[in-house]
Amino acid sequence: MTMNDSDHAAPTPRVAVDPELSDETRAFLRRLDPLALRSSSEPAPDIQTPGFLYAAARPLAKAVGTAMGTAALSFLFAVPYGDLLDMSYGDALRSLLWGVAVLGVLGFWGVAAVTNQRQAAHQRPARLLKEAHGRYLGPNEFMPGAAAALARTQAAADSILDAEVQKRGLLDRDLNIKGLSAFEWEIAQNLATYSHEAKGLPAWPAGGRAAQILSAGHRGLARRLEGIVARVERLEEYAKAVTEAEQLHKELMQLRGISDREGSSEEVLGLMARDAEAGVVSALDQAVAAARSAGAALLTKDS
Repeated sequence: MTMNDSDHAAPTPRVAVDPELSDETRAFLRRLDPLALRSSSEPAPDIQTPGFLYAAARPLAKAVGTAMGTAALSFLFAVPYGDLLDMSYGDALRSLLWGVAVLGVLGFWGVAAVTNQRQAAHQRPARLLKEAHGRYLGPNEFMPGAAAALARTQAAADSILDAEVQKRGLLDRDLNIKGLSAFEWEIAQNLATYSHEAKGLPAWPAGGRAAQILSAGHRGLARRLEGIVARVERLEEYAKAVTEAEQLHKELMQLRGISDREGSSEEVLGLMARDAEAGVVSALDQAVAAARSAGAALLTKDS
């Protein structure tokens, strides 16, 4: 397999987000194309705000035209035909102009409100990106090995959070929700720093001494990546313990479903299921305790 083939086969991690960001910002960032996000290596996005008159020009022109037409029609329908004939040209024109003016002012402020609302809606994504600058990391930030390590971190964290034993509160639910997101962000930052330094090294040495220095630099970076991956492997061990507890929990639920069935032809199966249930409960308790211990050792602040 060539290097290109392995790169294509490697999983692409989703965008890593600082857990201290608001829920709205984190949800917004994760809806975007992760390959387009490069927060730490690019300047903060510049928000260009269009002028009010530019943004409101077209809707304002429509509002003024509608107001003039409405005022004219209202004037013609509101004034009896005989009275219209008796009015002087100046009085009729002044009445029409007053109607146009009143409706024009109302239309202007209506367009102003709609335009401000539309501007805020269009600028909200850009503002969220600017506020979150430096606090999210897209896959393009990482070298292939680092991207694969981050993808492994996210897959292990997802398997823990999606487990039924987690949702039912058999594990330390709050620790996992907060600790796993913080752990992922910390790993992502470390991998991004490693990738930035690795990309900064020259691809080819210009001579023998440079080759020795570059070789030492690559070895140092490799050791750093190994240290980060070792922490990822500890998370995967925790996820494996949760998976084992999850499997035992599923078996227990199945046995209870069998033991609850009624009917003379199924009494033997029910008795067998109830006899096996105690052993599964004991094994599940041990598996949950092992998983909780692994999670506490990995995710508590003093670990």
